[in-house]
Amino acid sequence: MRALFFLYEGYVDWEISPLSYMLNISDVQIRTTALSDEVTHKGNFRIKVDLNIEDCDPSDFDILIIPGGEPAPFDKDERLVNLVKGFDEQGKKVAAICGGPAFLAAAGVLRERKYSTSIDDNPEYSHYFNEKFMSEKDVTVCENLITAEGNAYIEFAIAVGKELRIFEDREDELETVLFFKNQLRG
Repeated sequence: MRALFFLYEGYVDWEISPLSYMLNISDVQIRTTALSDEVTHKGNFRIKVDLNIEDCDPSDFDILIIPGGEPAPFDKDERLVNLVKGFDEQGKKVAAICGGPAFLAAAGVLRERKYSTSIDDNPEYSHYFNEKFMSEKDVTVCENLITAEGNAYIEFAIAVGKELRIFEDREDELETVLFFKNQLRG
C-alpha cells in the first residue's frame, strides 16, 4: 500500500504525525510531495519532499493525505487542484484535516458530500463550503473522502487506518487509540 502526503509551507505537522507513525509501522510506503522541493512546517522544521508534484500519478498511490494549515495561496495552484481531482476521479481515498479540506473544496471534490473542517468560518474560504453538507462530527467519512477538524488528529489517524484496513482487528484499533491517548499504563 502507498500513501502520498501533500505538504505545503506552514502545514501543521502534529495533525499528521500520529497518522504517519501508524502507517510506517504498518508497512505502508509513504512518499511526500509539495509545490516546491522543500517546505517548512509549523514546528519550524524544513522538510525536503520525495517527489515533485508534477511527477505524482494518483494511480501509483492508494491515498492522498493533506494536513491542516493556512491553505492560501496554495489552494489556487492548478497542479494541486489537478492532483486532488485525479485521486477523486480514480476513486482513490483522499484524507484532509483542519484547513486541508479547503483544498478538496477548491478542487471541487466536496460537491454534495458530508465533510468536517476547522476552517469553514474563515471568510477567506467560506465560498468553498456549503454549510448544508458540513458534518457535526469531528471526523467524517463520506465515500472516498476522510475529513476532520484539527483537534481530532488522533481520531483522524484512526479513521484513515480503518479505511486502509491497517488494523488486525477491533482490539488492535482500540489498543492504538489507548496508546495515543496515553492510557495503556497498567
